[in-house]
Amino acid sequence: MKCTSYAALGAIFAATAAVAQDFSGSGQIWIINSTSLGGATPAESIGCLDATGALSLDDCATFTKLSTYPLTVSSEAGNCTFDDSSQPANTDSVYGAHSYAWHCLDGYVATTSDQLYTINGMNYPFLCHADTDCYYDIKLLPSSDTTAPVWSYLWGSQQTSVPAGHTKVMWYWNKTS
Repeated sequence: MKCTSYAALGAIFAATAAVAQDFSGSGQIWIINSTSLGGATPAESIGCLDATGALSLDDCATFTKLSTYPLTVSSEAGNCTFDDSSQPANTDSVYGAHSYAWHCLDGYVATTSDQLYTINGMNYPFLCHADTDCYYDIKLLPSSDTTAPVWSYLWGSQQTSVPAGHTKVMWYWNKTS
């Protein structure tokens, strides 16, 4: 199934002008309600990540991308990861028993598996992780005074999309400095 993903990515990049993506310094991570790598825009934002890494409607944290190894991002709360087992697992997903919500925490030592990156050729700096995973999974939009977890998007032969009632989204790097 990854071959299909790579072929689709190739077609998207062939149809767009090569755009160098600036994923450096500090910025906010906006949640984009789209699954079109070539056609999504920041105007489709439905919220952002707060300092703990949860989806918020308007409490957008500033994240900093390390310019040295391990090239990860952190917020004022600390380094960010999908590997914090104290966070809710995506148990609605067939593959989500060990898929934990993105979380930023003090004292966590980030590793290369926590890296985010962009792919040159997209119109905007959308953030990917792992092996060309440029999508994320949310179950609900929070209210103005609550937050919601965001998981890595997982799929396979037993579940080819997000679980029923969930939404597949993208992350946009809104560089601030």
